Amino acid sequence: MSCFGGSDDQIYMVEILIHKLTLTKSKIKDIGEYPVTVKVSFLDFPTFEITQHDFYSVKPPPPTEDGTLYFMIGRSCLFIKQPKHLVAELQSTAMKVGVFRLGDTYPIAETEITLPGCLCDQVAMAQNDPENLPKPFKVKGSFNLLDPGENPSGTLEMEMRMSCFGSSIMTHYELHPKFFAFRNKGREREFCVRRLVPSSYQEGVAKNISEYPDRTTLDELKGKAKEQPSKKKKGKGKGKGGEGGRRAR
Repeated sequence: MSCFGGSDDQIYMVEILIHKLTLTKSKIKDIGEYPVTVKVSFLDFPTFEITQHDFYSVKPPPPTEDGTLYFMIGRSCLFIKQPKHLVAELQSTAMKVGVFRLGDTYPIAETEITLPGCLCDQVAMAQNDPENLPKPFKVKGSFNLLDPGENPSGTLEMEMRMSCFGSSIMTHYELHPKFFAFRNKGREREFCVRRLVPSSYQEGVAKNISEYPDRTTLDELKGKAKEQPSKKKKGKGKGKGGEGGRRAR
């Protein structure tokens, strides 16, 4: 099958994962106390915006001495395209990546990534044997960053993966009160998914988390038992009437 021979719509998933961002001292100074956002422009998708503070269940570490910020956070998107159209777009369009202070619209550093290779094998294998899907098309590396004045500003370690699922996706799942388990068709691996909420959950009006049995708090996930307030005993002595247990007459 040639790259331009596929005219049937196929299901794809693109995944963009930011591993770590290393900036020069001057750029770290420019950022100050602001959170950092990495924005990725890819084909005709909405911009992928990835920050260190995307999840309240994980507190991001501060920058290291050499100006490295660790992310290990990503985005994924399912979409449908004809293989010939997708391959043509990948060959003619670079992936644009920008580093921003959160809330800013002008980048402090940026880069462009040209995607090598194509999806010929992935598309052909997905159509011929849907039970055994091919490995994703992957681009991974450390990419040099430049500021708008073309000055070196650091490096960004990231990866992009694109998977072809053929014309359909089948998922097996099992529901439980606080989680659900699922596995992909023909795969031995199983996954468990829980919904996490802060220890104090608010939805309009503050309510006790015990009213939501389908949700798991962060404390429960970490194995921390909720401390019950101890009941205070009246009086200081063994008796009910105060010291020595004698009641005043």
